[in-house]
Amino acid sequence: MDLVIRDARVIDGTGGAAYRADVAVDGGRIAAVVREDGGGPRPTARRTVDADGLVLSPGFIDMHAHSDLALLRDPDHSAKAAQGVTLEVIGQDGLSYAPVDDRTLAQIRTAITGWNGGAPGSTDIDFTWRTVGEFLDRLDHGFDGRGIAVNAAYLIPQGTVRMLAVGWEDRDATPAEVARMKELVAEGLQQGAVGLSSGLTYTPGMYASDAELTELCRVVAAYDGYYCPHHRSYGAGALRAYEEMVTLAREAGCALHLAHATMNFGLNKGRAPELLTLLDTALADGADITLDTYPYLPGCTTLAAMMPSWAAEGGPEAALARLRDDATAERIRHVMEVEGADGCHGVPMDWDTIEISG
Repeated sequence: MDLVIRDARVIDGTGGAAYRADVAVDGGRIAAVVREDGGGPRPTARRTVDADGLVLSPGFIDMHAHSDLALLRDPDHSAKAAQGVTLEVIGQDGLSYAPVDDRTLAQIRTAITGWNGGAPGSTDIDFTWRTVGEFLDRLDHGFDGRGIAVNAAYLIPQGTVRMLAVGWEDRDATPAEVARMKELVAEGLQQGAVGLSSGLTYTPGMYASDAELTELCRVVAAYDGYYCPHHRSYGAGALRAYEEMVTLAREAGCALHLAHATMNFGLNKGRAPELLTLLDTALADGADITLDTYPYLPGCTTLAAMMPSWAAEGGPEAALARLRDDATAERIRHVMEVEGADGCHGVPMDWDTIEISG
């Protein structure tokens, strides 16, 4: 064997109790797990790691990572690998870097610089890919052929797909545009993506109707993928927004994974049991639903995402032009601070809760 991890307390991910064992690795794969109480011969190897007093488990899956460019800056991905994360699910919240053309690549780099860096003009990453397959090939075979140190699963970003087929307009897609989006989703799944993501409080993805999203999810279902929405509201109307996603996915026959499923806006305090009841009822009725969440109260996004969606129509440059116009900027401020913008989940901004981190 190449490696034996000796006398580890193994928690194997099955839900069973921990047990003491030697774990042998050969050719990059687990070749044997020999339990202390099993009575068999202990494996030997060229290298032995003494894990007495330590826990050994399968690598962790981060179901919601924004490491799309971090993986390309640091292929060793030590910030996450050192925490035991061996699989990153990227392409989240409907906004990522494939599939694109030259126009949309520049727009998406501008729109989510606050998440990932990589602004137009920066040269730390060579943005030579355009398709999902080309992006995944970079992850797999870049860096002198070594690829990245961890595994990565890619969700096709619905907002980027809409950007490519429709643009930044707040309108229903035409039948031809819907057909083009379905084609792009199918191509991405054929090229190795595992599903579709949405960010339905982010432009331009939020301009899509439920009917449009259902059509895309039918394609995802045909490829046995899953739909991962950041839904239309985590604040006012949060439960209605969860229910909308459950209904949509069930109509499409698509597995559903709810992204950062929280009820952490103040007006939803104490309502988590209602969300769990909604999901339990759907599960009991045969729906395929999972979720992820995080164990702290804040969220993190771009400041521009807090604006009303109409203020962002047309893309980043159009939004900046509106902010430079005093009258329009005042209208935006009133919606954000008094009415509650759809970009801020229908909740008026409480600036005391906002921290500018970069």
